[in-house]
Amino acid sequence: MKIGVLHWAFPPVVGGVESHLIYLYGELAQKGHDISILTAPHPERDDSSVKWCKIVSDDLMNLDSLQNSIPKEGRYEKVYDMIENFILDETPDVVHAHNFHYFIPDHAECLDEVCKKYGIPMVLTIHNYWEDDLCRHLMKDIGWDKIVAVSYHMKNPSLFDSKVPLDKVEVHYHGVDLDKYRVIEDRDSVRSKLNLDGREVVFHPARACRSKGTMHSIEAVARLRERYPNICLIVSGNGDSVDFEQERPQFRSEVASLVDELKMRDNILFVSPSGDEMPLYMNASDVILYPTIMPQGEAFGIAPVEAMACGKPVIVTNSGGLVESTSMNINGIVVDRDPDKLVDALVENIDRLLTDKNYAEYLGSNGREIAIERFDSRKMAMRMEDLYNRLLNENLTKCESRVGPAIKRKAGDDKIKANCTHSTSFKLI
Repeated sequence: MKIGVLHWAFPPVVGGVESHLIYLYGELAQKGHDISILTAPHPERDDSSVKWCKIVSDDLMNLDSLQNSIPKEGRYEKVYDMIENFILDETPDVVHAHNFHYFIPDHAECLDEVCKKYGIPMVLTIHNYWEDDLCRHLMKDIGWDKIVAVSYHMKNPSLFDSKVPLDKVEVHYHGVDLDKYRVIEDRDSVRSKLNLDGREVVFHPARACRSKGTMHSIEAVARLRERYPNICLIVSGNGDSVDFEQERPQFRSEVASLVDELKMRDNILFVSPSGDEMPLYMNASDVILYPTIMPQGEAFGIAPVEAMACGKPVIVTNSGGLVESTSMNINGIVVDRDPDKLVDALVENIDRLLTDKNYAEYLGSNGREIAIERFDSRKMAMRMEDLYNRLLNENLTKCESRVGPAIKRKAGDDKIKANCTHSTSFKLI
């Protein structure tokens, strides 16, 4: 099967969606499918070096350029040409867009036109939700054959805010590479490699921003220094990321001021780990934090699942999809996301996990078992493959029902036949 993927960013850009693209389409490529990805260019990425898929970069996929430098006049036509050229060059059997229900309307609207023109089924995965008219329009009025929500927390507004029909939405949880994210038995060597010997390590792997509770994590660890003088908070997610609201420069300045105010320079480490390095930081840690405070709730949260796969105890807030992967006293600790209470809750529970090693090991061991059972990237890929095949079978049936009468009438409707070309290039299973 040939799968065309569209998303605003791709590694080395960091973020949950970008990690998901690697996990899902890496697995599908291993199963023999041809993957093409239309995305924004990146100065640190050589597109030709990505061997398991074809990367097609275009600045019209760059949200920063779309917002600041590309004129709105004539933009729709340029986006249409870009998407049509991608479809004609890559000839996908199915098209899958990620987060095309927000930011810029042109891309979803053009994709809708092009896919209808060539008879290609299209899927949208929503990794977030915004309760406004733009989001509702791009959810309901675009002809998505299926909308994939990454959690039931995301499914709810799709149905009750955007009014998408129930049969158009299904939930697919994220999966992670369980061979990559695993328990490393020689933990001491990992800690030594990362210069963390003799330290209590608390890891905040979420994207560094206010809504992910970064400031609360810093304050919590600062309050624990008296009891644990060598404690170290590791903050990742500091690399390039999608920043449509352009909050990162100011946020970084605020973080630096807070670190200086709390005299945390010797107890905090800012890192931008590669995909290969992230499991090392997970394994070197004693506690993993994911204290989201965003008002709309976390869509899913892939980092806590990665931590579970490494056998680590996690502390999350009761925010959206986080509670769909983390259960209190089973594979983690769930605290109230109230910003005014969060620092106290983090202090109490980090201290408990650092003190009660048996409890921490219990949560981590359960987390690994749950990751294997529910969040295996191979199972995720099989489920997505099944969705694609269902849509292709449905599309083929529709095309046959349209072509049949036309043949009987000897109308020779070449347009209808052309619209079925892509849908018949796969093998029915």
